[in-house]
Amino acid sequence: MLGYVRACKPEMKFKDFDLYKGVYCSLCKEIGRRYGLVARCLLSYDFTFFAMVRMAVRERDICMERSRCSFNPAKRCLDCGRGNEDIEYAADVSMLTAYFKLRDNIEDGGFFERLLCRAVLPYFRRLYRKAVSRIPDEARRVEELLIQQSEREKRGAGLDEAADGSAAMLSLLISTRIECNDIEALKALGYYVGRWVYITDAVDDCEKDIKKGSFNPLKEKYPEEGFKDYCRQTMNLTAAEALKAFDRLKIYRFHDILENILLYGTGAVMRMVLNGRKQNEESI
Repeated sequence: MLGYVRACKPEMKFKDFDLYKGVYCSLCKEIGRRYGLVARCLLSYDFTFFAMVRMAVRERDICMERSRCSFNPAKRCLDCGRGNEDIEYAADVSMLTAYFKLRDNIEDGGFFERLLCRAVLPYFRRLYRKAVSRIPDEARRVEELLIQQSEREKRGAGLDEAADGSAAMLSLLISTRIECNDIEALKALGYYVGRWVYITDAVDDCEKDIKKGSFNPLKEKYPEEGFKDYCRQTMNLTAAEALKAFDRLKIYRFHDILENILLYGTGAVMRMVLNGRKQNEESI
């Protein structure tokens, strides 16, 4: 994923922000343990949300304890990573998606971007192979879905069809190897968050993709009058469906944090990509 799924800090209580950062730090440490120090740079807040959802729908307790940050030993933060299968799984999934994102950049990026991506591809491939050895079934299915998505994009699919691959991928990953009170609601949550991420990325990259001649399902509407209103409505409707699926789930922990992300975080990111990053980044 791309870093769009994040909390809105001004709407978050201090205790919730500590928990949120604690899960992020736990995931960072787990990626380091499983894939090495450099791989930690690939972490985004998207996977904090991913891990928190999976921990939230499980009835069993989560142990949060104080530990020190590897990059700043003077700083203490909450840690729930050791032996936590959802943190481990999120770390593996993050390496899968990083590799596929790099491949996508090689296909669609500009000359210098493709050159840089090809230079680091061997390193990403090693991470990918490690992840595949741990979650082989998910890796195979994700590759199938992304191949289908690539085929749709090559034939110029519309927004709904183009977004389906990413949506189905997150739906699959978030609902695999887990038990919860309503697995269909969990799949729906993953689907609509994945769809929202795809649409948000398409909005964010629209102007750049037009200049590069890359596929973007929104470029036929850009920069027509009403473009922003159309994007805003589409993103809001998708986020509302994700929130509706979330409300069907029995949540044992992190409820206020996840609700913040789905309700306020999506809105803040939407304003950022529609109105300009520098204007809105500080409010997220």
